[in-house]
Amino acid sequence: MADDLFDSRLTEQRNPRTQDIDLADSTEIVDLISAEDAAVPNAVRAERQHIAEAIEIAVECFKRSGRLVYIGAGTSGRLGVLDATECPPSFGVDPEMVQGIVAGGNAALTRSQEGAEDRLDEGVAAIDEANVGPDDFVFGIATSSTTPYVRAALARAAERGARTGFLCCTEPGDEMRRLVDVCIVPLVGPEVIAGSTRMKAGTATKLVLNTLTTGAMIRLGKVFGNLMVDLQAWSEKLIDRSARIMMAATGCTREQALPYIEEAGGSLKRAIVMKAAGVSRELAALYIVESDGFVRRALELARAVEDSADPYRHYPSAPPDEGSIELVRTALLGLPDAVAELVSDVSDERLRERPGGDRWCVKEQIEHLRAGGDLSIDRVEAILGEDEPLIAEHDDEVENRKIFSSGARDAAIAELIERLGANRAALLGLLEGVGGEGWARLGRHEVFGPVSVYQLLRHDVWHDHRHLEAIRRLVGE
Repeated sequence: MADDLFDSRLTEQRNPRTQDIDLADSTEIVDLISAEDAAVPNAVRAERQHIAEAIEIAVECFKRSGRLVYIGAGTSGRLGVLDATECPPSFGVDPEMVQGIVAGGNAALTRSQEGAEDRLDEGVAAIDEANVGPDDFVFGIATSSTTPYVRAALARAAERGARTGFLCCTEPGDEMRRLVDVCIVPLVGPEVIAGSTRMKAGTATKLVLNTLTTGAMIRLGKVFGNLMVDLQAWSEKLIDRSARIMMAATGCTREQALPYIEEAGGSLKRAIVMKAAGVSRELAALYIVESDGFVRRALELARAVEDSADPYRHYPSAPPDEGSIELVRTALLGLPDAVAELVSDVSDERLRERPGGDRWCVKEQIEHLRAGGDLSIDRVEAILGEDEPLIAEHDDEVENRKIFSSGARDAAIAELIERLGANRAALLGLLEGVGGEGWARLGRHEVFGPVSVYQLLRHDVWHDHRHLEAIRRLVGE
């Protein structure tokens, strides 16, 4: 009998090692299938460079808010849908970020839709309906390499300017290789049962797709070490998982982990940085966004800021995105309420009490925060009004002595908090309607060199946190 079944496609050929499988008993069948399956990982590994290239394309598209769109027919399409479906619970991403399209639509997920794979027009229509564009990565899956639906879809995606990739288990030919940006071809050989590509080819497909999305998510900062950390703890199962991951990441107990997760609004990333770096929710969020979403880098940044003699150089000069501006604004404007909450049930005697000759009482801490806001107002006004104005060095000793003689100890706590609120409103009022370019404007500090508005106010958030912690200790002592 012919080994090629009169078909040149590798996936359709007859496997000489399993030609007598119909005579085998159950154990022998398992052994034959297992022996064939054992070759699949090596075939996938042989495509490692192309898989890595596909990961980089996916990351590039994701960073432009694009999507990874799998498209296939039969088993190939169903495996694409499966991989896409698993991304949101595993990595906390929007369901639209990774999508799966299968020939024949949703009905094909549970029942074979014979003939759907041959409809070129439906492949084209699927790409148009998904509104595929230049920011997207369309990844076709057709283990035999010839599926008309997939080929037509990829051609249409390329016409619409999308990046494209193709996964198959038999040589796709020069035309297909020229059409797509990356071709991944794990040659797993003929199937145990001729043409049953749900077997070795399906296993290879699952391995490649697992590696593609997992690799892309790692490159986007969705893991810390080998822990999934971009979880949102919105269900009992995810709260439990988040607590266990946080325990592994920080060495804390479950009882310690749960309050952090709750305070972080269910964000495991934020909770880990809060606990490991000893910072507020707002600071943790800023460290994460300034580190491109990577927890490890966020912790390194937090340590660098804490240990640095230069208070500005570790922050980006321009805000990473609109979200980071909003985080800074929210933190600065939220300071008066945070202070009010800390002192709400504290006696005036305690608020006036100085813990040492050279340490401020709670009221003086609040006055210091207001005075620091006045300094920031002057600096921001200068930077917005001039090109790289000189920013004079702040004499800490002189300014700190002013706080002792300011009379803040005798002021009503409500008055101090009200003045602090007015100060912060005035500071942020200077930036009302100012976009990212305004936040990136520079002044020239006489000691630290170029400093942007973002760096100044970003450091104010850190400075606020330090004094809130000091107040917390004072009211708790």
